[in-house]
Amino acid sequence: MLSHPIASLDLSGRSFLKMHGLGNDFVVVDGRTKPFSPSPDVIRLICNRHTGVGGDQLLVIEPPTVAGADARMRIYNVDGTEAQTCLNATRCVGWLLLKESGGRRLHLETLGGLIDAFDPGENELTLRLGSPRWDWRSIPLASPADTLMLDLSSGPLSQPTAVNVGNPHLVCFVEQRDAVDVPRWAAPMQNHPMLPEGANIGVAEIVGPDRLRLVVWERPGILTQACGSGACAAVLAARRRGLTDERCITVEMPGGTLRIEVDDDESLTLTGPVAVAFSGRLPPWV
Repeated sequence: MLSHPIASLDLSGRSFLKMHGLGNDFVVVDGRTKPFSPSPDVIRLICNRHTGVGGDQLLVIEPPTVAGADARMRIYNVDGTEAQTCLNATRCVGWLLLKESGGRRLHLETLGGLIDAFDPGENELTLRLGSPRWDWRSIPLASPADTLMLDLSSGPLSQPTAVNVGNPHLVCFVEQRDAVDVPRWAAPMQNHPMLPEGANIGVAEIVGPDRLRLVVWERPGILTQACGSGACAAVLAARRRGLTDERCITVEMPGGTLRIEVDDDESLTLTGPVAVAFSGRLPPWV
């Protein structure tokens, strides 16, 4: 593995790195020196797994626009829309930038707010997030409602807990995660009129006081191997609903596990792996 991936590659042009965090995979382009503002059509082409590089999202590194940030990360979904936050993506980009600089800590600007990244290991990184938002306007919901147990259901998914951890999540607790046909039942809930901007739908199973299993149906309608913000949302929801009182919880997802710690104010630290898969160059017409 390259010890300093960005420094070792010419990412000021249209080079890219393919990275992943627990199988949640990304195409990373450095737009700090030469801006990169792809159209939705180009984004869809790059993320297409048959005709493009392939990935769950396209990430573009840019100069910061807010005080206190070291860099800005733009997150583009496979349909060309822009996402607010992705913590697996944040780990990947934060790890790259810290390996490039040789530093131990940085503040990464996202559409969902500043995220603190620190203590880069050989193949992992820790993130610190601010306190979550529980009020109905922050999800947002179409009308006032108790976000602890929403009056929503779709097959085996019912009474989800809603929380915003930089992006909106609904967490449904079930007896057996793997017994649920997630695409079938999560998609209707994601598109419910109560959710005017949609939400990520988590399906969580408590397997012990300090361990849960999770899969997330993410906006704009894809099932990924892992979801960092979804893991945080599931831990917070489990604690709010009295399903656990543990502060350190391991979240198992199809792609692997994340470690999450909860502070008194519900701020979180999340630690998990990152990996560089390969590098390449986009076509000159992109």
